[in-house]
Order: sequence, then structure tokens, then C-alpha cells
Amino acid sequence: MKRSVIVICVMAAAAFFLTNAATAAQIGKMETQRGKVTSIAPNGTAITVAAKAGKEVMDVGAIVDKDTVVKVHGKTAPLSDIRVGDTVTIRYLKSDNLYAKGITKRSGS
Repeated sequence: MKRSVIVICVMAAAAFFLTNAATAAQIGKMETQRGKVTSIAPNGTAITVAAKAGKEVMDVGAIVDKDTVVKVHGKTAPLSDIRVGDTVTIRYLKSDNLYAKGITKRSGS
């Protein structure tokens, strides 16, 4: 009886740690999202795009900081060159918050 309780506790602890490890593996992962810009913070610290997720459209917001690289037509540009309605691709680091590492607007967007 005592041994089976110990085995169950060990298995429960292992399951808990494996679940947390899987979640931690997702955090810090680079993701990309393409969509139309729906808003840009007036102070330039955030951007939101409407992106398709299957048949649904979801808003994806990302924090823009000094490390975010913005490119318009292949050239480095300030965030102010991106406008609401433009189609962009955002590369972001998945964490508790989404930090944009790159925002790219291509020709014709």
C-alpha cells in the first residue's frame, strides 16, 4: 500500500513537470503572423493585425521596442511608414507578451 502511494505520487509529479516543460518549450518560440494592420499605438509601442485563423479572423497584438526591425519594400524603415490597412507580416517572440522582432510590409500592401 505504502509503495503504491509513493509510485502514484512520483507519477503525478512527473506528469506535472512534463506538462510544465511542454508549456515552457512553447514560450520563447518565434512565430509569424500575416494580416492587415488594425491599429498602431500613437507612441509606436504596439501594433495589432487582423489575421486569419482558419475561417475566423483574430486580432494579434505585439509589442514594438527598440529591437524590432521594420522593413518596407525590403528596406529598413521607421514604424511610422506602416499604416492602418497595410498588410504586414510580423515575426514575434512568444512569451507572456508578444514582442515583435520584425515587421515587414511588401510591395503592393
